[in-house]
Amino acid sequence: MAIPLYLTTIEQDIFDTFRYLPHAVAVGVGFVTVAAAWKNQQIQKKRKRLEQYRALHGGQLLAWFLVAVYFAMLISITLFSREPGSRTGVDLKLFETWGNQCLPDRYFVENILLFLPFGALLPAAVPFLRRWWYCVYAAFATSMMLETVQLLTERGFCQLDDVVTNTLGAAIGYLVFALVRKCWRGKIEE
Repeated sequence: MAIPLYLTTIEQDIFDTFRYLPHAVAVGVGFVTVAAAWKNQQIQKKRKRLEQYRALHGGQLLAWFLVAVYFAMLISITLFSREPGSRTGVDLKLFETWGNQCLPDRYFVENILLFLPFGALLPAAVPFLRRWWYCVYAAFATSMMLETVQLLTERGFCQLDDVVTNTLGAAIGYLVFALVRKCWRGKIEE
C-alpha cells in the first residue's frame, strides 16, 4: 500500500510542476528571442569583419607583410648586425661621410637605399602616411630613434648624415609610391 501512495505522490508532484509550464514557456521564448537576436548580431559583426578582411586582404595585406619584413630587416641591419660597444661616437657635421673616401660614399648611398622601402611600403600599408610630409616625418623620427639606439648601445656611429640620407631615401621611396599609385589608379579608371 505504501508503493501506490508513493507513486501517486510522485505523479501529483509531476502534475503540479505543469502549473509552471506557461511561465517556463514564456521564459524559454524570451531566452530564445534574446539568444537569436544576439546570434544575429554576432553574424552581422562577423560579416562586417569579413568584409573589412576582404578589403584588407588584397594589396594592403601584402603591404603589411612587406612592412613587417622590412622592419625586421631594418632592425637587423642597423642594430643586430654589430656587436654592442663596437662603435662609438657622434658626428653632427653635415655631409661628413661624403667625398672623403670610397667606403663612406658607399655608406651614404646605402643609407638612402635603406629607407627607400620605408617611403614606398608604409604609405601603402598605413593610409595615414599617404600624405608625403607625414611619411617623410615618420622616416625622420624612425631614423632619429635608430641613431639614438645605436648611440646608447654603441652598435653604430650616431651621424647626422645617416638621418639626412635615411629621410631622403624615404622621400624618394614616397615618390615611387606616388607614381605607382597614380599609374595604378589610371589603369583602374580605364
